[in-house]
Amino acid sequence: MRELSVYYCVKCGYYAYYQLSKNAVCPKCDEKMKLLDIPYQKFMDFNCEERDELLSHEILRNCPSVVSRITAAHKAANQRETIALLSAKINELEEENKKLNETVSWMHQTIWEMIRNEKSKN
Repeated sequence: MRELSVYYCVKCGYYAYYQLSKNAVCPKCDEKMKLLDIPYQKFMDFNCEERDELLSHEILRNCPSVVSRITAAHKAANQRETIALLSAKINELEEENKKLNETVSWMHQTIWEMIRNEKSKN
């Protein structure tokens, strides 16, 4: 029989004991839980404060910073920044397109000159 392991939710801090990792899903967040790198019995020997401290350190060490989580919604909905980036990309592509069109035009003229020269020789 497998021994119990301690799993915790990186999102909310909920922890529970499971034998199989496939069962370790947070009932609050519905997120896959992460295995705590400590034996079950040692975790059980901790008091509540020690458990909370250990879990807090694990969450802070393994999760994105609080600031990045708070600003994620802003970054996702920052339309001005997105518009500015897309406008810059459009300008860049227009410049590249202009150069390519000039090259094609030059090549077209050169080919027609070569054909006229060949016809005049014959």
